[in-house]
Amino acid sequence: MKALQFYITISVILLSLWSVNSLSAQGSSPTPSPNEIFKNAFSAFQQGNYDLAIKNYNLAITADPTRNYFYYNRALTYKAMGNVPKAMDDLTTSLSYKQTAEAYYQIGLIKYEKNDLEGAKVEFENAKLIKNDIERMNFFLGMIYFHNNRYDEAIKCFYDYTSVVKNCADAYYYRGLAEAKLCSYQDALTSFKFAQMYKNSDWKLYYEMYEIYLAMNDKENAHYSLSMVIELGEKKPEHYEERARLFFRL
Repeated sequence: MKALQFYITISVILLSLWSVNSLSAQGSSPTPSPNEIFKNAFSAFQQGNYDLAIKNYNLAITADPTRNYFYYNRALTYKAMGNVPKAMDDLTTSLSYKQTAEAYYQIGLIKYEKNDLEGAKVEFENAKLIKNDIERMNFFLGMIYFHNNRYDEAIKCFYDYTSVVKNCADAYYYRGLAEAKLCSYQDALTSFKFAQMYKNSDWKLYYEMYEIYLAMNDKENAHYSLSMVIELGEKKPEHYEERARLFFRL
C-alpha cells in the first residue's frame, strides 16, 4: 500500500513538471531570423517610419553583418532622413560585400547632387557596367557627358534612356542639343520634335529649332519657329526685328 502511494506521488510530481515545461515552451516565441527582422525594417521604411526602420536594420545587421542588402537598405533610410554621411558609409560597406549597380547608382546620385560631376560619372559608369538601364542613370550620365563636350557619348546615353522612358522632354532636348553640336541637324530636329510632344510650351525648344533652320537655310521654318518663340513669351525687340527680316527674305 505504501509502495502504491509512493508511485502515485512520483507520478503526480512528474506530471506537474511536464505541464510546467509544456506551458513554458508554448509561451516563448522563437527568435526571428535576420531576414524576418529585415522585412520588418523594410515595411517600416515604406510606411515612412524611419526611426523604427533604422532600429530593425541595426538588429538585422547585428544578427548577420555580411548581407550587402541590409546595408544598402539602411543607407536608403539614412538618405531619406537627410543623413548623407551615414548613407555613404553604408553604401560603401554594401559594395564591399557585393558590387551592385544600385549601390553605385545611389553613390553617383549623392555626388551628382553635390555637383561632383566627375565623381558621379565614375559611379554611374560602374553601375552601367553591371546594369545598363537602372532608373535615371543614363539621363544623368548623358548630362555629364554633354557638359564635358563628349557629345557622341551623351547622345548614346540619352538614346538608351529614352528607349526605356519615352516621355522625358529634357532627355530629348539635350539629345537634340548634342546632335546640333555635331551638326547632325536632321537628327536634332527629330529629337526636338519628340521633346515638343511632352513639353510643347517651352520657347527654348523653338529657339533651338529656329537656329537649326537658319543653319540649314530653311527660312520658312525658321520664321515659324521664331514666331513661336515670341508667342510663347520671349517678346524681345530683337526677335521681332529678326522675324521681320526673315519675312522679307521669304
